[in-house]
Amino acid sequence: MANFQITPRSTPMEVNEFKISGLFMYHTPIGPNPNQSATIEAHATTGLGSTVVHNWTVFDGPGPNATLVARAQGEHVYAGNWQNSFSILFENENYKGSTIQVMGISVEQGEWAIVGGTGKFAMATGVIYKKFHEQRSHGNIIEITLHGFCPLLKASTSVVKKLGPWGGNGGDEKDVKVNETPKRLVSITVRGGAAIDSIAYSYIDQADQPRNAGPWGGQGGNIYKVDLGPNEFVKQVSGTIGNFNGANVITSLKFETNVKTHGPFGTESGAPLDIPPSKGKVVGFHIKGGVFLDAIGIYEEQ
Repeated sequence: MANFQITPRSTPMEVNEFKISGLFMYHTPIGPNPNQSATIEAHATTGLGSTVVHNWTVFDGPGPNATLVARAQGEHVYAGNWQNSFSILFENENYKGSTIQVMGISVEQGEWAIVGGTGKFAMATGVIYKKFHEQRSHGNIIEITLHGFCPLLKASTSVVKKLGPWGGNGGDEKDVKVNETPKRLVSITVRGGAAIDSIAYSYIDQADQPRNAGPWGGQGGNIYKVDLGPNEFVKQVSGTIGNFNGANVITSLKFETNVKTHGPFGTESGAPLDIPPSKGKVVGFHIKGGVFLDAIGIYEEQ
């Protein structure tokens, strides 16, 4: 299993040290599902200039049950040796959207240099150690270990407003802690059927720490999860409210992002929820609820 470890270190510049081991990169140049493709052929006399673009997959193990952790996306060019230049884009939850920028020679052995990064690895420097693991018919598997440092950046805060809630008057108030105000929405999980039973979400707070809120509400209904992309954000929340089992509750919810519309979830019945148009990004929620979701409010980044 992959082991992610980040440790604060005392240096002239305060930094985080990161060590990521137990990763296996699949280099598959041929076969039914190759993850690289030649774009420029080599010079006939010198053999130089051959260019290959790649989208290598990186898993937390070499076996069939391993989980995809990242993708190594970029190119390698033959200039007397294979010169690599690419980004490792992480896809696992805690590091999703963060990248590490890589340069170096050879594919299977030796070392690559870490020359930059974004997100959790902003301005990273370090080394990637490579170890040949297994030759397969369509390519090979390379074990990689990442070891590096990145400056400990002060968390940037944003102006966030708490708005609402909108909906019915019943239910208990549910909200995040005062010192855990949302900064960026990561995912939303809704349970619903004839009405909305509950809502939960994961987010990054103002100190850049991952948080989970909820689930708030009941345990019925079907589960719907919305995973937001690294550059995707919710710009509008809408839905319906109606009478269900003698109570005025939210019957459906819909989340419009800068990429697509997710939902509606639940059943569109009753009247539209009177949620005004958003003036910024929706980064979190607060609610009133019990067995069902009675009302919903938002945290909005201005």
